[in-house]
Amino acid sequence: MVGQAVAYFGATFRMAATKESFLAQRVYEQIREQIQIGKLSPGTRLVNRKMASELGTSMVPVREALNRLTSEGLLEHLPGGGNFVRKLNRKEIVQLYEFRESLEVFAAREAAKNIQDYHLKHLSRICDGWARILEKIKATEGGKTTGNTLRRWLDDDLEFHSVIVEAADNPWLAKVAVDLKIMTLVVRNKPEMLSYEAAIMTQNDHLAMLEAFRNHDADRAEVLIREHIKQGLDFIMANQ
Repeated sequence: MVGQAVAYFGATFRMAATKESFLAQRVYEQIREQIQIGKLSPGTRLVNRKMASELGTSMVPVREALNRLTSEGLLEHLPGGGNFVRKLNRKEIVQLYEFRESLEVFAAREAAKNIQDYHLKHLSRICDGWARILEKIKATEGGKTTGNTLRRWLDDDLEFHSVIVEAADNPWLAKVAVDLKIMTLVVRNKPEMLSYEAAIMTQNDHLAMLEAFRNHDADRAEVLIREHIKQGLDFIMANQ
C-alpha cells in the first residue's frame, strides 16, 4: 500500500513538473516572439505578475522564461529594478556585427567546402519562401511589413544563416553563431525597418550566396557574407 502511494505521488509530481516545463517553454516562445516582432521594444520593463496575467499562466513559468531569456542576452536584469528587454547602444551594436562578420566569414568559407546537397535544397526552399513574402510586402500599402511578416522574415533569415553554420560542420562555431544571431533580434525588431527595397536587397544577397555555395566558391562566399553583414550594420545604424 505504501509503495503504491509513493508511486502515485511520484507520478503526480512528474506530471506536474512536466506541465510546468511545458508552460515555461510556451511562455518563453511567446515572450521571445513579442520581442522579435517589436511588440516588446528595447528598454521595455517586464513585470512578472503582469506578464502572467497577459499570458494566462502563473508566475512560475514566467519567471523561468524570463531567466532563460536573460541568460540568452535578450533581457537584462537590474537588481531591484526587474527585467528589461535588452537595449544595445551604438558601440555594442557595432561590436556585435563585427564579431558576427568574423565568425560568419569563417562559416561561409567552411560551408563552401563542405556543403551537401540537402543543405543546398534547404537554402533554396528558404529563398523560395522569401519570394512569396516579397509579394506580400509589395502588395501592402507603402511596401511596409506587418509584425507577423517581419517575424516570418527574421525566422527564415535565422534559419538561412543557421544552415550555413551547419554546413560548415563545426560544433563550436554553431553554438557561438546561433547565440549571436539571436542577439540581432533585439536590434531588428521594428516592422518598419523592413521595406520592400530592403527585402529585395536581402533576397538578392542570399541568392548570390546560394550560387556561391553551389559552386563551392569559398572566396566568393566570403566576399558576399562580409558585404551582407556590413550592409546590415549600416542599415541598423541608420535606423536607430
